[in-house]
Amino acid sequence: MEQKISRWGGLGGLILFVFLLQALSGLYLALFYQPSPVEAWRSVVFIENELSSGVFLRSLHRWGAPALALLLAVHILHMIWSGAYRKPRTLTWLSGILLLPLIVAFVVTGYLLPWDFRAYWAALTMGNWLEDLPLFSGALDWLISSDTPGGAVPVARWFVLHIALLPLLTGAALAAHFLVMRRHGQIRIVTSWNFVAAAGASLLLGLLAAFGIQKPDFADPITTSPFPQPDWLFFVFFQVTRYFQDSQEMLGVFWIPLAVILGLLLLPCIDRRERRSIWIKWPLVLTGLILCLTLATYTHHTGSTTPAWSCASCHKEDFGEAFSRPPVTIKEFSRRYDNKWLSLHFRYPQYFWMMDADVPGW
Repeated sequence: MEQKISRWGGLGGLILFVFLLQALSGLYLALFYQPSPVEAWRSVVFIENELSSGVFLRSLHRWGAPALALLLAVHILHMIWSGAYRKPRTLTWLSGILLLPLIVAFVVTGYLLPWDFRAYWAALTMGNWLEDLPLFSGALDWLISSDTPGGAVPVARWFVLHIALLPLLTGAALAAHFLVMRRHGQIRIVTSWNFVAAAGASLLLGLLAAFGIQKPDFADPITTSPFPQPDWLFFVFFQVTRYFQDSQEMLGVFWIPLAVILGLLLLPCIDRRERRSIWIKWPLVLTGLILCLTLATYTHHTGSTTPAWSCASCHKEDFGEAFSRPPVTIKEFSRRYDNKWLSLHFRYPQYFWMMDADVPGW
């Protein structure tokens, strides 16, 4: 069978390469991480302050997550453009789409592991979402916040999901993906382009890890000094709450993502003609581009209209143990705040700092 060489087709290999980088850097971090609500953040501080290259490797692991998500989005857009979801490559397409929810689960569980206040607010937000989730709310609530035998926040459970269960599921999905590709003769030749792409990805991630390190600050939040903002995922969580409020929250949290996933899975059924029509190709590609640009625009907008202080600006040890670290037990894990309050707290921390009840509106 004739083997076709496609530079864009090398995106799948590049995704696998970045995934392996994530696995190796994550394995190193896991050697020194303590999965308990008391020791989680202390072990992260130990990794950054005491280990050789600890700061670099943690930063590399953090930057690898959005890089993996971005590469997967570009790969899916290219597959839509080239019609790679059509027969005889339908099974390859379906097995690849399974990676989407797995990558999301990796990002979410990894974000919770440091158990700092960013993780605490994210966990509170998800807990509020789960109360209204129409499907799988019980199982997901058990995974995120159900009691451990000691009643503590289940950091160890998130750790097991992140380093054991999710890698096994992802490995199975990748194995199925490549097995189906081989079965249908979709073989890619390793060329110089593959090595250039891998080297370029390594260089870019290395530069981001070296110069994009976000160190915790302990500044007074009423000053105007510039400090790093919270991670990009923090924006994703709160932009949903910001643009889909109250009864519309499930639309942004559940129904729109579900529609996107179902739409991707049903593409082979929608476009079944022997000859592909331009009236199907362009609308599909434009829809995918609009979704990606919308998410990027919302994330940038949220980031540009939120404070430049990190959570450590206010939540620091100077104000006592209860204020400096998230709670250890589920009983202390308060859900008395709705997501609108949490989002306002994130966007206008100075008002809560000064106990000003006149919080600005949206």
